[in-house]
Amino acid sequence: MQKRYRAAATALLLTATAGMAATGGAAEASGTHHDRAGAKTLTITIKSKAHSLKVSDTTFRPGNTIFRVKNIDGKDSNGLVQLIRLRKGYTLQDAFTDVPQALKGIPAAVKRVDGNIIFYGGMNAKGGRNKPAQKWAVNVNKPGAYYLVNLDSGNLAPLTVKGTKQHRALPSRDGFINPVPSHNASGNTFEAGKHNAVSGWMSSKNKTAEPHFVDIEQVKKGTKNRDITKMFQGGPNVFLKHGAATDTGVISPGHRFLWSYDLKQGRYGVLCFWPSIDDGMPHAMMGMHIVTHLG
Repeated sequence: MQKRYRAAATALLLTATAGMAATGGAAEASGTHHDRAGAKTLTITIKSKAHSLKVSDTTFRPGNTIFRVKNIDGKDSNGLVQLIRLRKGYTLQDAFTDVPQALKGIPAAVKRVDGNIIFYGGMNAKGGRNKPAQKWAVNVNKPGAYYLVNLDSGNLAPLTVKGTKQHRALPSRDGFINPVPSHNASGNTFEAGKHNAVSGWMSSKNKTAEPHFVDIEQVKKGTKNRDITKMFQGGPNVFLKHGAATDTGVISPGHRFLWSYDLKQGRYGVLCFWPSIDDGMPHAMMGMHIVTHLG
């Protein structure tokens, strides 16, 4: 997971500038602007292909928003689609420079990325034409320019969020896994509900001061959290060879990410490999991991 995610995150901004140049054909813009003060829900459908993202609605008001990402290439997976926003004065070219350095573990670059890119989370475009779409939901909290990016291919689709906030509903959660502060070397860990369901909607609110993502991997029977620590120190692999697994995109501090999931009953390791702002080391290798049970 660590290598896959690092490569994917690098692709996000190594190709972002090129993606911006080609966005004229990257998004299917409906131009719809939702004018009512309240709406039951708003769902944005994303069709992910090898060389493009097609989005059902690229202009809408701030508020709770459900994203439905569908792989239409017929492959098992077509990359992780992430929602981001850049802070004022920070450009895609800045990100193009900073992200590769941050992923090499350069603390100054990690600090710039953490401070200037707001990560709202995202999900993989899994399945083929006849498989269900992945769903996730966030509070698109401010007007401005946003970007949907396929982290594996670098395809990018711009979104325009404008107007006053619209009151829209979010799905109810069936469990929670939150990044929280800790006393370990990373300064972060996870908290998980004691009775998280095996499927439904998971809630992940980042209660720390750094971005994180949630990587869930099924572990062998009897695995303890200390066994994951030992694994990173050269000990035996604790993950099941063909175990259930899923992961989210990056979530910035203070943001809540709701995501649909469907896993098996059992024990899972929950980890984050985002680089530390202190020394660039992946958080999981500094102790940001727990073992929890689903079902």
